[in-house]
Amino acid sequence: MKKTNYRLHYIVLMIVGLLLSCNNEERLETTTIQESSIELKSSYNLLDITPNVYHDYFKQTEHSVGFSSLKASSLSEHSVVERINIKDEKKEARLSINNKDIDNFVMSRIISKSNSSDIYGKTVRFKIGKKSNSEKNTVTSSETEVEMYVPELVEITNPKIESEDDLFPICYYEDFVLEWNADPDNEEGLVVIAEYFGNNAIPQNSNNEHILNTDVIDVDDGHIVLNNDLFKDIPNLSIVHLVLLRGNVTIQEIEGELYKFFAESHVRLPVILVKDLNTIAKE
Repeated sequence: MKKTNYRLHYIVLMIVGLLLSCNNEERLETTTIQESSIELKSSYNLLDITPNVYHDYFKQTEHSVGFSSLKASSLSEHSVVERINIKDEKKEARLSINNKDIDNFVMSRIISKSNSSDIYGKTVRFKIGKKSNSEKNTVTSSETEVEMYVPELVEITNPKIESEDDLFPICYYEDFVLEWNADPDNEEGLVVIAEYFGNNAIPQNSNNEHILNTDVIDVDDGHIVLNNDLFKDIPNLSIVHLVLLRGNVTIQEIEGELYKFFAESHVRLPVILVKDLNTIAKE
């Protein structure tokens, strides 16, 4: 995979740490979690600027073809969306994915679980070319094929959420252990994000800040001790959304124009972040 020096415009991830208390044996000394809609002051922090394929995911290109999947919470299913944006004013282009012709070059549609199983955890083949003048549906010899391994749909396995009672686990920020379903065939690593929207488990401590800290996980082995700086400037008992993202991206120049081929999946996990152990009590 070709690597570039483009920086992420949308920043992602935290690393390093040991999990203290993401279980039901610890409880807050205070009460209800509330979320509010307010105008936020945003700040961003990228912990690792080493070139990687995820930088290319946010690069603008003339054309793009790919798949995105969101698992909105640990209890929900992945929702996979096929996204195609190819400019074809002359009606000359031809596109296929895994040898299946695509007719609509500007679309965004949810695909079925069975169809997504042919994408994630598989090598996907994109083909782009032009129709010949003589035979409308025949691709000329200028056809370009892009082959790309797409990692399996990502899942967070620790902190473990099995029921609604497990939602919003209480987690200590230092040495936070994050675990997921490893994909040994993924050579591109992952992105991890800690995102704070100003909400706090103690409502009167909420504010109008938006903090997004991002880091890169180099090895997809299912386990990482997060960098404590992933939670930098986030207050005690904040509601923090952990986002774990895994995918692959290829940018290729075809007949003088840039095409981006991509596939990614990400999962979101809200936690109550503890920075002061005196604010929690063990049963």
